[in-house]
Amino acid sequence: MIGRAALFAAAALLCAACGTGDDTAPSAGMRSKHLVYTKAVGKPREAVWIGDVNGRRMTRLTLGRFGLVSPDGRTIAISRRGGIYTVDPNGRGERFIAWAKPAGWLPDSRHLLAFQRRAFVNIDLDDRSVDVIEGREVTTWTISPDGATLAYDVYLARPSSGECGFDIYSAQIDGTSKRRLTTGGRSSHPVWGTDSIGFAYRPVGTGCFKPRIWQMGPEGGQRAPVMRTLPIRFAILGRYGVRPFAWVSGSPLLLATIPTEWGAELALVNARSGRARVADLDPRPRREQPMYVDHASHDGRHAVGAACGAEGPCTIRIYSVATGRARELTSGNARYPHWNR
Repeated sequence: MIGRAALFAAAALLCAACGTGDDTAPSAGMRSKHLVYTKAVGKPREAVWIGDVNGRRMTRLTLGRFGLVSPDGRTIAISRRGGIYTVDPNGRGERFIAWAKPAGWLPDSRHLLAFQRRAFVNIDLDDRSVDVIEGREVTTWTISPDGATLAYDVYLARPSSGECGFDIYSAQIDGTSKRRLTTGGRSSHPVWGTDSIGFAYRPVGTGCFKPRIWQMGPEGGQRAPVMRTLPIRFAILGRYGVRPFAWVSGSPLLLATIPTEWGAELALVNARSGRARVADLDPRPRREQPMYVDHASHDGRHAVGAACGAEGPCTIRIYSVATGRARELTSGNARYPHWNR
């Protein structure tokens, strides 16, 4: 989710393999690329807006919030009044899908993951059939590079003594072949990389509120710390550890969030060296400025989030890992960005 302090110029050195540049041209197999976000249109109504991934040519799409762009760019899933609706990027073809909250798309752009009551489910948009992946409460999820397997964390409603209440499981996208990857109730926020899974871990004796990043093999073995200790910047008053949310393609870097009392900051963590940096989503110095970022481009080279004034509106900002800089995409009060960049 977000960053406040100035990012070191050395961020570019941490990621020499990362690319730069705009991302407006469709890639092979992708019809179009879009950015969506939510803006208030009068209390209590909100609307989802849509434009290109660089925040240009934004137009109002439909009423609702939490828009999610399908990987092929042909469909937008919208959360509205407890239900999921889908709509074309031009605002036409709206249809009701299910009473649930959208969580994310599978790579085929035909299946939508969702939270339905307390279950984590996979909805087939063609016939609206539902596969239950997990019957318990799931908070975050990630998909394997081949698109066949999900890893997700489960909230343990009644953790044992010494546990923090989360463990990581995996299952096929239809909910079969389920297995537990971690034990001890201290692991969450899995992020699938090329050959390993990064995750947030709370070592015994460190409490439950300041996790650091570990990694493990796809089957749950070979667990090892990426960060043995938290940098002071990540652990001072008001900040609560660090959680990964995306790998940067072609490098050992992880994008991560630092949960704070006022939102969440953006960080870069090198999985080989354990070195970490706070990234800057908004270069203007503000004390305890609310920020929120947890979406990355497909290759992890860009993050998008909302930077908010202490009492003012939020604006959407895009952060480049290669340059270590962020730029503003929108004006006015906008939040909940999502894209298929």
